[in-house]
Amino acid sequence: MNDLTNLFSTRLSRHAGQLLKYLRLVFTDHFVIALFFFFGALGFAYQNELKQLVGGVWWGPLVTVVILTLTTQVGRLATLIEPADIAFLMPAEGVLHDYLRSARNYSLLMGGLIQIAVVVILLPFMGQADQLSLPAATIVILTALVTKAAWMNLALKQTVQQTRLTPLNFRLVNWLMPLVIFASGLWLHPIIGLMLSIIGFSIVTFRHTQQWQRGQLAWTTLVRDEAGRMMGLYRFFNLFTDVPQVAAKIRRRRYLDPLWRWVNRRQADPYLYLFTRGLGRDSDTFGLITRLSVIGLVALIFIHQQWASLLVMILLVYLIGFQLLPFYRQYERNVFTHLYPITRSQQLQAFQKVLILVLTIVALVFVLTDTLVNWSWTRLLIDSGTMVLEVGLFVGWYSQFRLKKM
Repeated sequence: MNDLTNLFSTRLSRHAGQLLKYLRLVFTDHFVIALFFFFGALGFAYQNELKQLVGGVWWGPLVTVVILTLTTQVGRLATLIEPADIAFLMPAEGVLHDYLRSARNYSLLMGGLIQIAVVVILLPFMGQADQLSLPAATIVILTALVTKAAWMNLALKQTVQQTRLTPLNFRLVNWLMPLVIFASGLWLHPIIGLMLSIIGFSIVTFRHTQQWQRGQLAWTTLVRDEAGRMMGLYRFFNLFTDVPQVAAKIRRRRYLDPLWRWVNRRQADPYLYLFTRGLGRDSDTFGLITRLSVIGLVALIFIHQQWASLLVMILLVYLIGFQLLPFYRQYERNVFTHLYPITRSQQLQAFQKVLILVLTIVALVFVLTDTLVNWSWTRLLIDSGTMVLEVGLFVGWYSQFRLKKM
C-alpha cells in the first residue's frame, strides 16, 4: 500500500525523463536560434502595434476574454494512468483517490504557469487596449489562476462515476464558466470577475466531496483521456523527430493527382515520383508543411515592418526545409527501393528537386502575401531576391551538408 502512495511520484519522474529526452531532440541549436529570431520579430511587431492602441479600443476586452478562455483549456489533467491499471490497481481504488489529488496538484501547477505566462504577455495589451490599471490587471491574473483551479477540480470530479458530468455538460461548463467570469471581470469590474471565480471554485470543489472520496473510479474514461493527452504530446514531438507511438496516416489527396501524372511521365527518375507521392500522402509531413505555412501567413498579415516580415519568411522557409530533410531516409528500410538501378547521386538529385518544388511554392505564397498586405515594388523585389537566395543556398549547399551527416 505504501508503494501505491508513491506511485504518482514514480510515474511523474519517468514521465519527466521521457519528455526531456524528446525536448532535447526538439530544441536543437538551430531551432533555438530560429525561435529566438522569430519571437524577437513578433515581440517587436507586438510593441509597435500597441503604440497604435492609445486610448483603448472597443474590441480590446473581447480579444482578452477569448485569449484567457482559450488559455484556460490548455493544460489538461495529467493522471499518468496506464491501461494495465484497470486490472492491477482496481482493488486499491481508495488509495488512488490520493494519487489523483497528486495528479491534480501537478497539473494545476503546470497549467497555472501557462496562465501566468499568457497574462503577463497580455499585460501591455490590457493596459493599452482595455485601459486597465496595474492593480486591476493583477486582479485579472488572480481571477485566471482561481478559474484554472476550478477548471482542474472539475476535471478531477470527472474521474469518479458518482460525481462526473455527461460529456456535453462537462464541455459546456468548461467553456461557459471561464467565458462568463472573464467577461464579467473585463466589461463590469475586475472584482466581480474574481468573486465569480471564487464562487465557481467553491461550488466545484466542495459539492459532492464525500461522494468523490468514496466513489468508484471511471476507469475507461481515465485511460481514454490520458491516452488522448499523451497522443497530443507525441504528435507535437513527431513534428521534429520520429516517435514510435505515432503511426503515420496515409491520405489519398485526389486534388494532387495532376502533379502525380506530370511526375509519372518522367520514368527515368523513379525516386522523384516516389518522394513526391510519399510526401503528398504522408499526413505528418504534409500536415507539418501546412501548419508552418499557415503560421507564416498569419504572422505576415499582422507584421508590417519589412525586416521583421522578411525575417519570418526566412525562418519559416528554413524550418520547413529542415523538417523535410529526414524524409530523404523515408524508404531506406524498404528492400524494393534498393532494386532500382539508381545511384546515390541520382537519388539525392531527385530529393533536391522535391525540396526546390516545396520551398519555392511556400516562398512564393509568403512573398505574395507580404506584398499584397504591404504593397511596394521595392518590397516585392527584396522579398523575391531573398527567397531565391535562401532556397538556392538551402538546397544547393545546406541540404547536402545535413544529409551527409545523417
